[in-house]
Amino acid sequence: MCLLSLLFPVAACTSAADLKPTDPDPMALDASPSVPAADLASPTPDLTPVTPPPPARCTGLPMAAPGTTARTMMSRGKARTYFLHVPAKYDPSLPTELVFAFHGLGDKADSFLQGIGIQSEADSRNLIVIAPQGLGVVAGWNAGNCCGEPQLFKVDDVGFVSDMIDATRKELCIDDKRIFAMGFSNGGMFAHRLACELAGTIAAIGPVSGTPMVKSCTPARPISVLHMHGTADKVVGYNGGGTGTFPKVSDVIADWAGRDSCTGMPLETYKSGAVTCMSYRTCAEMSEVSLCTIEGGEHAWPGAGGATMDIKATPAILDFFVRHPR
Repeated sequence: MCLLSLLFPVAACTSAADLKPTDPDPMALDASPSVPAADLASPTPDLTPVTPPPPARCTGLPMAAPGTTARTMMSRGKARTYFLHVPAKYDPSLPTELVFAFHGLGDKADSFLQGIGIQSEADSRNLIVIAPQGLGVVAGWNAGNCCGEPQLFKVDDVGFVSDMIDATRKELCIDDKRIFAMGFSNGGMFAHRLACELAGTIAAIGPVSGTPMVKSCTPARPISVLHMHGTADKVVGYNGGGTGTFPKVSDVIADWAGRDSCTGMPLETYKSGAVTCMSYRTCAEMSEVSLCTIEGGEHAWPGAGGATMDIKATPAILDFFVRHPR
């Protein structure tokens, strides 16, 4: 299902499976692109990692089998599902990075995992991944003023994230200073909401094609943001609008730069083909606010399917996370 159909019920939707890479139909919205993980090796922004002091080791936790498994739990009175990926080199004594990956509206968590190639990245980088499943007939996330049933019925998705973190801490050795969130479209909107409301827990976010939809945003601390967006996005417009009353991407970045007390002008940190990344790096508490603009890019995950290969969103966002622990 597509975001356009939710906002305008009379509109017809096109299945993402029916669209070709050159198909201009904007309703190929949140369905995850499917591409072999091996094809996601990519140019990424040339950023020097900052290595934080090593956290204390964990004790008393059992060894966990590597791979991806479906989990269920009760959260805020609702049965919820998520997919947990444990990397091949996981060590139950070593605090390990945790990354949340939020699918777009109408998508499935397991399809999203496959589509963005994050499982192979998790194995090579030794990080834990959680891909939660949104609620609703058209499954999504309560991002504030969007989207679908989760928004309409005020589903506590922020609380669900906190509950997943608590449950995972009891099972796996998590590095509490390296908990991150990325997401596509409605999932990207939700990542922005987490940055606003769980900045004391989430270290940094990587939204793609999804702008903030909260009425107010007062994070508890400066939080790093890497936002990616195509200028030809007809679903969540780069210059605002689209299929809803979405803000301009330039305003989103300016707002985050203000919240993080960034000074000076943004610097070009990456340039390849249609992609230009501009970054505020003189921000409070070593936070960073970056925007990667895909000229002519549509509503898609860069580096997957028919989207641009000038940058691969998954490794680029994960590289950004490495530089910005809490």
